[in-house]
Amino acid sequence: MNNRRWLWLIVMVLLAGTLACSSEKSTPLTPATPVPATAAPEVATPRPTKTPTQATAEPPAASTPKPKPTERPTQATGTTLEILNESGAELAELFISSVDDDSWGANWLNESIPAGGSTTIQELAEGSYDLKVTYSDGSTAEVLYNAYIGDPTTWTVVGTASLPDNAVLRFEDDFTDNRNSWGEDFGDDVDYYAPANGQYCINIKVSNMTAWEWYEPFRPDDFFAEVQCEVSADTDASCGLGFGPDGDNLFWYEVDATSQSYAVFLLQDDTWQDPLIDWTENLHINPDGVNYLALGRTDGTLFVYINGVLLQQTDTALFPTGRIGIGGATYDDAPVTLCLDNLMVWRIEK
Repeated sequence: MNNRRWLWLIVMVLLAGTLACSSEKSTPLTPATPVPATAAPEVATPRPTKTPTQATAEPPAASTPKPKPTERPTQATGTTLEILNESGAELAELFISSVDDDSWGANWLNESIPAGGSTTIQELAEGSYDLKVTYSDGSTAEVLYNAYIGDPTTWTVVGTASLPDNAVLRFEDDFTDNRNSWGEDFGDDVDYYAPANGQYCINIKVSNMTAWEWYEPFRPDDFFAEVQCEVSADTDASCGLGFGPDGDNLFWYEVDATSQSYAVFLLQDDTWQDPLIDWTENLHINPDGVNYLALGRTDGTLFVYINGVLLQQTDTALFPTGRIGIGGATYDDAPVTLCLDNLMVWRIEK
């Protein structure tokens, strides 16, 4: 498999669409981060410019391979799961569901877990599970997907991040129409479709190709951006969210749902450099559906998030201002279609 590519703290909030105990197991289709009450979206903008093919035809070189999905045993032996609540808020519900189940089932907690507290589930059959905890208001605090529990396991819940008070929404698009002139461009390697049915889809027709489209008018310095993304099932393709001044220079945050892994790549002077963050597995990544990618930068530090949870941060002085790009990448599998929704961009005011 070809190697390649390419994050801020401050924020992101809860995955919308919390699931009741009898609800279907799915990822919400509403933005994971709330819109500040005083923020207003940008008006219709000129057509964004795609990344030049020359700049993106070759993937970045990663120092380690992208992880492959892990086969897990499922034999049933009793074990324990301890939940430590480091979210700063009360946790009201815990759902433990087999990865093969379509619903979350019943709440496993007899009483809530206070901030700083813990609880332990006894005699849990060994196997792979999806795990979810919710706050007292019913909103999702955190979700783990395909978590293998064999030996006694501890899950430290940190919860979803929040937008700071000085974050001002500057742009949002739910792609219910094409007022911002996305897509409508077709080529030998990539087709950029016009938004339809509330999604903006890109079809990458060749292997080893990174493709994205810019939101042009807004060039922030300190910012936070989030987008919802889903790729063709059972492929090694990735969703991506980028920031940079032009098609030859950008930070590129990439998420491969199938292997539940992410990386942050650096394109500089039209050449992929060593990754800022190499491929890393993380169970907060939904392997079977929609994920919310978020990228932020403040005071020279990049922060990367998935589904509301901070993954990593890295310091860099590059690209003091830039644009937001959304798209994805192929590796071995092609053609692949990726669909994006609910793009939101905030400026962090000084």
